[in-house]
Amino acid sequence: MHCASSTVKSNREAIPAGRIIAAGLVLNALLVLPAWWRDGEVGSVLLAPEAWLLPALVAFAPGGGWRVAVLTVSAALATFAVVAGFFDALVQSVLGRALNVFVDPLMLGAGFHLIEGSLGLWVAVLASVLLGLAVTALAWGLAWMLGRVQGTPGTGAAVILSCSVLLALPGPARSLPALESQLRHLAASQAAAFEQTREARAELLRATADPDFRARALPGLSGRDVYIVFIESYGASAVDQAAFSRAVEPLLRDWSERLSSAGLSAASGRLTSPIRGGQSWLSHATVLSGLSIDNPVWYRMLLERDIDLLSDDFRMTGHQALNVAPGIVMDWPEGDRLGFDRIYAAADLGYEGPRLGWVTMPDEYTLHAFSERIRPRHDGPVFAQIALISSHWPWRPVIEPIPDHSRMDRGRVYASSVGQDAYPAASLFDPGRMRRAYVGSLRYSLAVTLEWARRHLQSEALLIVLGDHQPVSLVTGREAGPAVPIHVISGDHDVLAGFLDRGFAPGLLPGDAGDPPPMDRLRHWLRRDFGKEGHLP
Repeated sequence: MHCASSTVKSNREAIPAGRIIAAGLVLNALLVLPAWWRDGEVGSVLLAPEAWLLPALVAFAPGGGWRVAVLTVSAALATFAVVAGFFDALVQSVLGRALNVFVDPLMLGAGFHLIEGSLGLWVAVLASVLLGLAVTALAWGLAWMLGRVQGTPGTGAAVILSCSVLLALPGPARSLPALESQLRHLAASQAAAFEQTREARAELLRATADPDFRARALPGLSGRDVYIVFIESYGASAVDQAAFSRAVEPLLRDWSERLSSAGLSAASGRLTSPIRGGQSWLSHATVLSGLSIDNPVWYRMLLERDIDLLSDDFRMTGHQALNVAPGIVMDWPEGDRLGFDRIYAAADLGYEGPRLGWVTMPDEYTLHAFSERIRPRHDGPVFAQIALISSHWPWRPVIEPIPDHSRMDRGRVYASSVGQDAYPAASLFDPGRMRRAYVGSLRYSLAVTLEWARRHLQSEALLIVLGDHQPVSLVTGREAGPAVPIHVISGDHDVLAGFLDRGFAPGLLPGDAGDPPPMDRLRHWLRRDFGKEGHLP
């Protein structure tokens, strides 16, 4: 009887230990799987010590209120770590950087509108509801699982001591290379993000009183139209990676010759965008301000602070500042704060054709509407920022240019393009298809922009074409940097002199001049090159 009693007691003690192990295995999987996605490597992390420490702490906490408190804190901490881990991996895959919990929550609204525009309102609502339910279910499930664990003091002390030692070890001292505390990784990355956020905020505040950012006339550009055309997702990978350059380089070479035959000179280089994968308006704000605006918080601060912008420089030069934004479909009061005299959003461009996925209207139509209807309304020189969107994710459908613009008919000619790609979400699960769609849409945007320049660019005008950011890392791979091409085009070769002096290459193929300067330099270059009478050679 004594032997049987000992066996039963041993089995009962083994059950709590088994529950700790089971809870540890589940939590460990929830913590390391996002790390594999984040690192782009299966097996990059195999063991997260806190996955075993948290169940042990709950199991051997004192009874009553103490146990409830430890259980609540542990479940909340585990839920936060898992959710933050998955969002960190998502941000790494899309934007090519670590999650920043201080500023990234503001992107949730932008993400909702992106899904709504690409896949429909109900898909966006459903995705939001499912996300909320998933987080709720995760929190409830972790609390239930941790609440079930129990143990003996000896086993608990051993688990807690072992995990504490592993958590205390610095990275290089670990005996297991695949051992990494995800909580410590998250804390370290957010501490670094906080410091970067603090420094960037201080820089933006300094610019408020810095005379280098006060509006200044650009007499070297007096009387000339100046256009800055952003091409969506036009990153340096388009000319650096063979998968894309095979299609893009021949197009740029051909158009270098065609522009030259039309009496236009071009010079090309690279700039470093403050962002990757999305949030184009931050690149636009960076060029306008001459400051690196890489998150929604700085964007809001820029709008709220008294900082003069490039649009103010041109207004002092005698230009009217125009913003052509076919991607704007809602009220956009920020446009007035960015210094534009007139904003032409999607509803103002007279488009009556079909919506093509997320794209409200093709780039060719946007440029056609600008030249035929918008530019003639304004006397005197204009400064126009034009944001093209045909190469926006999900890059479907891919359409072809229309040779005869007399058939444009306010965009109704594009009705034949409807239904070419009825299921754009399918490309999300086929990286090869996504890359083909990306390069096809990018070729379209480049071709129609350069054709527009050939047809409509006045000989004395200055056209600056640049990418806003690289496409998502799913397309380029994680090794791709944040550089984007920039092309400067004019019928007056002297206008390009300053850019050529900075190492820009003649023509439309950007050279590889080492580390590209940041995009915020563009405003300062224009002020330096054209800020004095007679500066141009």
